[in-house]
Amino acid sequence: MAEPAAKIPPNNPAKLPERRTFKYPSEDETFVRRLGSAVLVHWRSMPPELREKVLAEAVNVWDREYNIPQLAAKLDAFVKRHPGRLS
Repeated sequence: MAEPAAKIPPNNPAKLPERRTFKYPSEDETFVRRLGSAVLVHWRSMPPELREKVLAEAVNVWDREYNIPQLAAKLDAFVKRHPGRLS
């Protein structure tokens, strides 16, 4: 007897998080780096909810090093590792 097919959840856009990937051409990389640096300068003054949103979006950003293992944890460690540079 064949096993029953796995149930596929209904496609309900209200329940599924929107997957967005920010992509940019190489000539815009300097702008992306500068905006990222500006965010880090103000990191401590951001509300925790905004920090979480920024980190969640950072995981979805496309770049040349797309396949970084444990990217979310590494980004979190990065912002915690540089408190002296952040105001």
